[in-house]
Amino acid sequence: MELDSLSLIIKNLRRRRTKLLLNSSGIILAISLLISTFAVSQAMQNRIGAEIDKYGANIVVFPKTQTINLPYGSFVTGSTTISEQDIQHISEIPHKRNILSISPKLYSQISIQNCTIAIIGFIPSREVKMKPWWAISGELPADGRDEALIGAAVSSALLLQENSTLLIGNYTVRVSGVLSETGSMDDYSVYIPLATAQRILNLQDKVSVVDVAALCLGCPIEQMAQEIMTAVPNVKATPIRQTMQLRMGAIEQSASFSLVLASIVLLVGCLVIMTTTMSSIYERRREIGALISLGADSSHLYKIVMGESLLLGLFSGAMGLVAGAVLSYALARTTFNIMVSIADIPVFVVPLSILLSTLSCTVASAYPAW
Repeated sequence: MELDSLSLIIKNLRRRRTKLLLNSSGIILAISLLISTFAVSQAMQNRIGAEIDKYGANIVVFPKTQTINLPYGSFVTGSTTISEQDIQHISEIPHKRNILSISPKLYSQISIQNCTIAIIGFIPSREVKMKPWWAISGELPADGRDEALIGAAVSSALLLQENSTLLIGNYTVRVSGVLSETGSMDDYSVYIPLATAQRILNLQDKVSVVDVAALCLGCPIEQMAQEIMTAVPNVKATPIRQTMQLRMGAIEQSASFSLVLASIVLLVGCLVIMTTTMSSIYERRREIGALISLGADSSHLYKIVMGESLLLGLFSGAMGLVAGAVLSYALARTTFNIMVSIADIPVFVVPLSILLSTLSCTVASAYPAW
């Protein structure tokens, strides 16, 4: 008598669905942990990358110089400035699409009322992209105007405020705004438009450094630095990524721990399925005897048990994917205060989860079925 194995498998699964659901809970939990680990880690990496890209430069370009020490002192060889014409080549590198902003600066120092003040020529519209945390009382200096943005310490030491005047060399500039205290070098600096600074310092078409903000979560920042040094002669481009590496390292360690935990849960789930499959075969002695009397041989019975395990694995994998997506959303919102979407789940994780679930169930059932 020919048996309809598939209909028999489905019938058995329906009849024992409550027990099978409990048996597959370990696999479902492991898969959900796997999915949530990848999704939350990816979302955190995207957020950290976006924040680091947003706050400050990640590549600093400055002239390539060399200090030579001699018995009677030291001197610097090479140019100490960069030509503005050369800066334009930065926008022509192969990874130019990853460049968010280019902010050239010209540095100098002056003494005002026995105070040493840093003079920084800058392009206001570009610098605020680099430093969105700036809080300004007043307004930014206008390009090409004899205006200045002063730090909090400069304002306090020289008793300057908005619309005050400041004498720099032979030039008088108007204080257009005052920076709130930042706790950085900005507090002791006077920012004036780049063209104005070049005129005052008699360094037309020259800058001291160039800050490059790059969207570098998915791009090789070291390669971009090398491309800049190739495009612009006699400069050194240094990537700044220590903070990003430290924070990404912490995320990777957390993800590794979660993956180890998911592996342990998966192993426990396999052992549970193996044990319950053995007990299920023992409980179904009469059913197996009836099948044998109807003409089923050992290979046919083996196919039935393995077929049930295969369907159980597919079901567990699908349920694990759904549970993992829900867990990712809840965990990200309540614990890390970030948003997780389906796009944060790597594509390879979906077939990997189904494969792991199916393989775990079939391997766990292979010995009892045999």
